[in-house]
Amino acid sequence: MTIKTHFIALLSTLLLMTGCTKYLDVQPEGAYTEDQVFKNESAVQQALNGLYIDLADNSLYGSALSNTNIEVLGQRYMTPFSGSLSFSYLQQYQYQQGSVQTEMDNLWKKAYTTILSANLFLSRIDGAINGRVLTAANGNILKGEALAIRALLHFDLLRLFGPAHTEGAQTPAIPYYTLADGTSQPVLNSSQVLEKVIADLNAAAALLANDPITQAGLQNNANFYGGYRNQRLNFYAVKALTARVYLWAGRSQEANAAAKAVLDAGERWFPWMPYSDIVSNANPDRIFSPEVLFAVYNPQMYTNYTASFSPDVTELVILRPDPDRLSDIFEGNENDYRYTTTWLTTIQNYPTFFKFADPADKTKTWRFLQPMLRKSEMYYILAETAANPQTGIGYLNQVRHNRGLADLQPTADLAAELRKEYQKEFWGEGQLFFYYKRKREGSVPSGMDVYSTVSPSYIVPLPLSETTPR
Repeated sequence: MTIKTHFIALLSTLLLMTGCTKYLDVQPEGAYTEDQVFKNESAVQQALNGLYIDLADNSLYGSALSNTNIEVLGQRYMTPFSGSLSFSYLQQYQYQQGSVQTEMDNLWKKAYTTILSANLFLSRIDGAINGRVLTAANGNILKGEALAIRALLHFDLLRLFGPAHTEGAQTPAIPYYTLADGTSQPVLNSSQVLEKVIADLNAAAALLANDPITQAGLQNNANFYGGYRNQRLNFYAVKALTARVYLWAGRSQEANAAAKAVLDAGERWFPWMPYSDIVSNANPDRIFSPEVLFAVYNPQMYTNYTASFSPDVTELVILRPDPDRLSDIFEGNENDYRYTTTWLTTIQNYPTFFKFADPADKTKTWRFLQPMLRKSEMYYILAETAANPQTGIGYLNQVRHNRGLADLQPTADLAAELRKEYQKEFWGEGQLFFYYKRKREGSVPSGMDVYSTVSPSYIVPLPLSETTPR
């Protein structure tokens, strides 16, 4: 099925989103039109919320691109042969196997239908601003976020289905959609896609220049434009994503500048996680939420945890690391804050992934949050792109200090220590596989055996639903 064939169904879905807004309460189902949606401020807000709901789908960042499929590709877990057979095939990079093809096809379709939703939103938002449905200031915030969502999805599709940029800049990768007309677009090469991603992010940052978060920081209130900004693609998150994109593109100086801009202007709003909230609290904040620049609200988080990671799950189904491999990654140091909060060792005779278990206190504002961008990544980008290794080690030490670890010596191997940091920091957040791919790692530690390595197959073939009609 091509993108074009999704258009009519997608339009209906966007217009018929349910919610608690007054506008939707007073309209009989199916009775309102696209014009009505964009002539009512609360309906426009609901339309934008719909894009974030789509991001949290299990085919995208609710599961596949956060803590399951993409982490299996990064050799995070021992994969069972019962339960989801696709996990064991994924770990072996058997992309032509039927269940894997289905998983990737679902991801592809959901990503592009969400992009199409974003484009439909963008095609109408200026009219809502000009018609004074929204103030220009508020409309710019919504427009900037929709552009950033479009860029985010295209970029991660490129990272998954395209080549590592440093070896395949001119290799055909994915199509890039900027219109809501349902017309199929050609497959572009990596350089062309990245140009469009960066253009969208720069435009988004300009629109978000007056984001309330830049003046007031995080506000946990119900104001649609100023509240819970870390659950939306706010100004700092967009700049952080830009830094990630530049690093992928091999544009080190620009990556460095973007990461530095995030920390110079925004770090005061994203403090390091206090020790007391990590290990000395009845409800430890295992995602280190004060440091999270952007997270999607994932209503399936705890259902997914129970299905795949809970210590109550049988060994025939559970996703868990090899204990010796886990110890090797953390260098035998269980005092690392990332180990303390992430791994449960008191129920089974092996560690189980506990990061996304539901806290006892259901009032915590960070419940259901799936981290997407965190400030520690900005330090890693600064370290990797530093003028010299000693400066880079200094950036790593700032993260290590806030993870309960001793400073590295100035003579430490920067590349080796960066690799360790990516392995420790981003469990369940989908970044390790992409790190290996960007660095073109020919051999990575096997998730099944501490004594083995594997040679990843980094390029996922385009789904048949995309290639067959072409």
